[in-house]
Amino acid sequence: MRQWSALFIKDFKLTRNVFLIGLVMDVLIAMLTLYLGRVADDSLLTFIPLAIAAAIHVIYVPFIVFIGLKSEGNHLSLWLNNPQPVYKLLLSKIANGLMMTVISLALLYALSGLLIVPKFSLIEPYWMDAWRMGFFIFPQIIWISIGLSVWIMILWALYQYLKLKIGRWSWAVVAGTIILSGGIDTLLKTSKLYQLVTEWGGITYKFPTILSGPIQTYVGGYVYDSIIIVGLFILTAWLVDNKVEG
Repeated sequence: MRQWSALFIKDFKLTRNVFLIGLVMDVLIAMLTLYLGRVADDSLLTFIPLAIAAAIHVIYVPFIVFIGLKSEGNHLSLWLNNPQPVYKLLLSKIANGLMMTVISLALLYALSGLLIVPKFSLIEPYWMDAWRMGFFIFPQIIWISIGLSVWIMILWALYQYLKLKIGRWSWAVVAGTIILSGGIDTLLKTSKLYQLVTEWGGITYKFPTILSGPIQTYVGGYVYDSIIIVGLFILTAWLVDNKVEG
C-alpha cells in the first residue's frame, strides 16, 4: 500500500498544474456567473456557465490520464521498471484523475450553492430539482470519464507498441482504430441486440420544473459499460506488460 501511495503521489505531481488551473477556472466561471446574475433578467439562465463547466468535466479524467501517460512515455523504460505491476500503474492514473475530478466538481457544486442562496426567492420553484439533477449528473460525468480514460489508455498502449514496429506511421494506425471502433460502436448501439442486452432494469428520473420529460437509464447499460471498461483495462495492462514492456 505504501508503494502504491508513493506512485499515486507521483502521478499527482505530474498533473497538479493542470489540476490547479482547473480550480482557478472553476472560480473564474463562478465569477462570470455572478456577473451575469447582475446584468441578466433571467435568474436561471445565469447558471448556464456553471452547467457548461460541469459538463466539460466529462473529459477531465481522460485529459489527466493522457497528460500522465504522455509524460511517462518520455521515460517509458523507467516507468515500466517500477516494481508495481502494470495494472497498478494504470489504476493510479485513473484514481488520480478521479480524485481531481471529484474535488473540482465539489468546488463547482459549493460555488453554485453560494450563488443560489442570494437568489433563492427568485428560483425557489427550481431549487429541489436543480440539486437533485446535480446529484444525478455528477455520477454520470464520472462514469463516462472512466470509460473515456480506459479508451485513452488502450490507444496509448497501442501507439507505444506500434511505435516499436512501424515507427512514425503509428499515429495513422491509431487514428484508423479510433474511426473504426467509433463506427462499430455506433452500429452496435443501433442494433436490436444491444437493446436486448442493455434495456433492462429501467430507472426513471424526473425533474419536472427543469425538464419537460423524464430521463430514462438502465441497469443493463451500466453492466454493459462495466464489462467494456474492465475488458479494455485488462487488455491495456496485457498489451503494456507483454508487448510494450517486453
